[in-house]
Amino acid sequence: MKFIDMWDLDIRPGQLSVWRPDTGSLRTTDWIPDSRPASYLQEAHLTDALRSAGDGSRGPSWLATTFELPGPLDTSALRTALLAWIDRHEALRSRLTPCADTGTDRMARTTLRPGTVGLTRDDYGTFTDPGALRVLIEDILDRSTDPLTWPSFTFLAVTHRDATTVCLGLDHHNADGYSVLLIASEIRELYRAAVEHRDPGLAEVGSYLDFAGPEREAAGLLHCEHEWVRRWRDFVIEGDGRLPEFLVPVSDAERLPPAPQTGGLDWLLDADGAREFDAVCKRQGGDFFSGVLACLAMAGRSRYGQERFRTLVPVHTRSERRFLRSLGWYVGLAPVSLAVHGDDGFGQVVKEAGEALRRCLPLAGAPLARLTELLGLPLEPRFMVSYMDIRWVPGSGRWTEWNAHALRSRRIDAHEVYLWVMRSREGVYLSYRFPDSVPGRAGVPSYLAEARRTVRQVAAGAELPLATPAARGKEPTPC
Repeated sequence: MKFIDMWDLDIRPGQLSVWRPDTGSLRTTDWIPDSRPASYLQEAHLTDALRSAGDGSRGPSWLATTFELPGPLDTSALRTALLAWIDRHEALRSRLTPCADTGTDRMARTTLRPGTVGLTRDDYGTFTDPGALRVLIEDILDRSTDPLTWPSFTFLAVTHRDATTVCLGLDHHNADGYSVLLIASEIRELYRAAVEHRDPGLAEVGSYLDFAGPEREAAGLLHCEHEWVRRWRDFVIEGDGRLPEFLVPVSDAERLPPAPQTGGLDWLLDADGAREFDAVCKRQGGDFFSGVLACLAMAGRSRYGQERFRTLVPVHTRSERRFLRSLGWYVGLAPVSLAVHGDDGFGQVVKEAGEALRRCLPLAGAPLARLTELLGLPLEPRFMVSYMDIRWVPGSGRWTEWNAHALRSRRIDAHEVYLWVMRSREGVYLSYRFPDSVPGRAGVPSYLAEARRTVRQVAAGAELPLATPAARGKEPTPC
């Protein structure tokens, strides 16, 4: 399954319908006060949305997936499947609102019981132009996934002659990237069971709401002299009081407001090349992800003369079995810092990257919002490298048959450079996003091309040339 931007989605023309939770049928008494708190990620996300509401400075923040159902659409079965999915994941039946009387950023939660939510369906007509259809779908997702309202998710269906494309979008505070990968398999199974009038047989899943409370309790035990906090403080000090930024400047300071970001997807290796790369990394004492980080670090050294590679890496926090297939935002961030000198070959750098990962991964247990409280500094992620091995996600063997994709909303940010490295059954691809600015376009694509070349050389078993140190006293100039 490719993780792409909306503009890269190739969707077939057809008849569009939109299915939304029916808010008109809900009574005030249906919303039950719920003492379970927001997670740190949810609270920070919603607080940021509140602060930027009205000025459009952040843009939408949804994730989505599309996949196909075969044959003529059974609308009754689809309705049954979507309602069953809402009942299955409690996070979708819960809302958070600011506690106006406390003077803090804390959120109050209310939750709906299973079986309370209904659906309304609106028909938008038949589209023959896939471009116009794609634009409308994006507009509907933008308007229907507001994090400050409930529901912050919606369903769309595009009916073709031989199949139906289902699109499901939801604001990020409901789900992480891994959650999105689970959706196609679950809803297809719920749909098939509804068509066949049988129990779907899906195992129960834990609720993200039950994760958030213990997370806050654990984070509350952190203090300024806790080892994790001290190590995060050292990492921030190493970066002159900031979290890592891309290797060279990417923002256009003269452009206000900043333009939406751009990005793309690049295949690094096919399946055979991925196996070879993995084997080389393991022979050198590393693993797949440390090998990727080593290549990124070496590309930075070769391209820009950088002798230290710094980034943030997302780490899943699904620490209990019941949360493995749960819908929620189960992610922490870990700080990576590794040296790469001009005379270091791949073997040395991959060992350094592996050691850097071993040191930093436990630090993902400290939520960034909690660290902001303890360190008294605004910690804004700007350069992130994510790695996911998605070969064994439920349904992954049939994603191609289902024409399944994962999508992300457009982003407006003058500084963020995010890289997502995904190992699928077809190989390894790099999905990326960066500011659509003059320095961004000059610096990021050429760096990614160097990283791709390095990855492929490692997979081929080639001896990597040693990086030539940059001239002292000169800033590297991006080409």
